[in-house]
Amino acid sequence: MAIYKNRTDLHMHTLSSFDGNFTAEQMCSAAVDAGLATIAFTDHFDVDFYEQQNLGTRQQTSYEDVTCAKEIFADKIRVLVGIEMGQPTYEPELTEKSLNRYKYDFVIGSIHNLRKTPDFCELDYKTLTQDDVYSLLDKYFEEELILAKWNGFDTLAHLTYPMRYIVQSGRFNTDLRRYDDITDEIFKVLISNGKALEINTSGLRQPIGKTMPTDNYVRRYRELGGELLTLGSDAHFTQHVGANIDDGYQIAESCGFEYVTYFKDRKPVQVKIEK
Repeated sequence: MAIYKNRTDLHMHTLSSFDGNFTAEQMCSAAVDAGLATIAFTDHFDVDFYEQQNLGTRQQTSYEDVTCAKEIFADKIRVLVGIEMGQPTYEPELTEKSLNRYKYDFVIGSIHNLRKTPDFCELDYKTLTQDDVYSLLDKYFEEELILAKWNGFDTLAHLTYPMRYIVQSGRFNTDLRRYDDITDEIFKVLISNGKALEINTSGLRQPIGKTMPTDNYVRRYRELGGELLTLGSDAHFTQHVGANIDDGYQIAESCGFEYVTYFKDRKPVQVKIEK
């Protein structure tokens, strides 16, 4: 049973994502069953894989599918039309053109891979030394800072994304404290620009067993003055819609947040955290 009221889940994918499995209507039904109040569909748009993933067509099918589902479920749940812009700073002109193609409520900014490099989920960490792993993370957080400064999104997704796969590969001794200075800088840029930080709960159902980022980062973001926080299950299946969202709320509350945020017409709307 849900602990919190008026819950939001602002990160989920439909069949229009290359790794999606269900239609927006099916995901909406799952969201209603999960007792969610607000959801956002954020199908993948990994700009540097535009041709390989046929993103021009996928973007259109996503927008049409979600818009249709929004109308069908208008009296049951608030449905927001969103997009997850992956690696938007790698192809900035294409990014801007694509974002202007449709009217979105909500834009996620994320990094899934380094430039001209496979997704972190595809790397063979067993062939890498620990220094190699840190070299990857050095570049990753530099790209996250570039992304934060680009400022064309509404929330910064799964800040510690590579750890999902680094931990899965058995490298439990990877110490992220060496990146505290740059993550502080990322948070300060987000705060200055009025952008949100995402608590991505998908790690709680995966081997990493933690949210991305973990509570220490959420607390630090709050200490630096962060006020806008979004929650997302990163669901690709109906059974994961709203998964562990209550855990995300508990983290938000324990880190000093009184509100979570959703975006309508690219503008933040804060919802009080209530049980």
